[in-house]
Amino acid sequence: MDHLWQPISDLPQPRESLADPQVKSVIDVWHQRFAELREREEFKTFLLKLRRQWAIETGVLERLYTVTEGATRALIEQGLDAALLSHNDTDKPPDYVMALIRDQHNVIEGLYQFVSGERQLSKSYICELHQALTTHQPTYDAVDFLGNPTVAEMVRGKWKTFRNNVELPGGALFEFCPPEHVEAEMDNLIRMHASHVAEGVAPEVEAAWLHHRFTLIHPFVDGNGRVARALATLVLLRANWLPLVVTRDDKPGYLQALRAADSGDIRPLIGFFGDLQRRAVRGALSLSEEVALEAVAIKGLLMAVSHKFAKRRQDLLTAYQRAVTTTDAMFELTRQRMEEVCTEVDQTIKREKATFNARVDLGLRSDRKGAWNRWQIVQCAQQLGYYADLQVHPSWVELRIETEDWVGILIAFHGIGRGWSGLIGAVPMAYRKGLGEGGVRQVVEVKPLAIEPFEIGFTGDPIEIEQRFRKWLETAIIHGLQYWQEQV
Repeated sequence: MDHLWQPISDLPQPRESLADPQVKSVIDVWHQRFAELREREEFKTFLLKLRRQWAIETGVLERLYTVTEGATRALIEQGLDAALLSHNDTDKPPDYVMALIRDQHNVIEGLYQFVSGERQLSKSYICELHQALTTHQPTYDAVDFLGNPTVAEMVRGKWKTFRNNVELPGGALFEFCPPEHVEAEMDNLIRMHASHVAEGVAPEVEAAWLHHRFTLIHPFVDGNGRVARALATLVLLRANWLPLVVTRDDKPGYLQALRAADSGDIRPLIGFFGDLQRRAVRGALSLSEEVALEAVAIKGLLMAVSHKFAKRRQDLLTAYQRAVTTTDAMFELTRQRMEEVCTEVDQTIKREKATFNARVDLGLRSDRKGAWNRWQIVQCAQQLGYYADLQVHPSWVELRIETEDWVGILIAFHGIGRGWSGLIGAVPMAYRKGLGEGGVRQVVEVKPLAIEPFEIGFTGDPIEIEQRFRKWLETAIIHGLQYWQEQV
């Protein structure tokens, strides 16, 4: 069906219900750590790489160019140097691609300056963004009046003067704002955004709304997606969050969330932006510490944390204890549910063979077993892209199913990031043990049962956290049993 243009709509009520409590919990931790991290060279380097990634990927998303993953990694790690990009790394002339990337990098650097200067969002600034993003883009792909593909000259920093609707797969038409209404619609966008800022709308909610409503207006002949992501990033930076980095791997989820917003449901896009922010924060919190804490026992870690932050945050230990108390409750909930499932599994497999066995094993943070399963946990964390600190609340619950091959469904609790970052994570995984040399069983595969850990911060309502955790846990167990079923 055709998507016909309508004037942009405001955020639905109640707006406070649109924000994800888990995102707020993670950001609370981030704000606690930001003052400490901002002065460290590792963090400054992390931000530089994040901005380079933003600059490269925003053009890849719009199919302005392609860049191989190897070249992308080199440009992120070593800098935006044209010598790092060869003809084999991209589908366009390397010098042209690097000029576009540098334009986009200049824009994100400018966003930081805009925020530090406490400027207010305006139509003129949005036009500045577009002009800066398209400085070295001479043309864009268009369609002529007869519907034929053509190449048109880029008009920079000015509203469109003709319709730029797109044809969807299947022949349906997606109609953007007509040129004669662009000025009024941009006025409405700026006015609504200002009211949201005054109201204190959650940053990920406002970023998603501003991004989506801007794309519905589509005020420029080309480059609207890049401007939309810049505007969303601006909202997040103003709240002392991290840039919105949408990579080529994120594109399917990104487009799906945008289509849901087109149909009137903006929640998936808000959730998508929140998930990206949590991923960025996990990366920042996983930076190396000045002092390795690998061999420090949990009691020693608490003392180290207490001494390290005593002058700056006297209540940090209390915050840690709040997170531990909440985590202990989630651990007990996990134990109870795993034992219930274990009973059913054990009855099922014993009907097949009496020697088959299912049992629950526990690793408590208060005993030596809390350090067991270390290899599986580290492997799982690496696959999910974060640092698992096994000195912070190391504990786990395991459902072990012993048939021909042993399968373990493991829920592990540990710190996220090095040292006490403010977050404790629960990560679900399944692993398989097979017979190795000498008849000794060894782990042959580790598979995460979720795309990210469940994060427990020192803020948040314990009842609300428990409700979310129950649903998360049930999904993880189901995925673990499905993994086991595949091995049978």
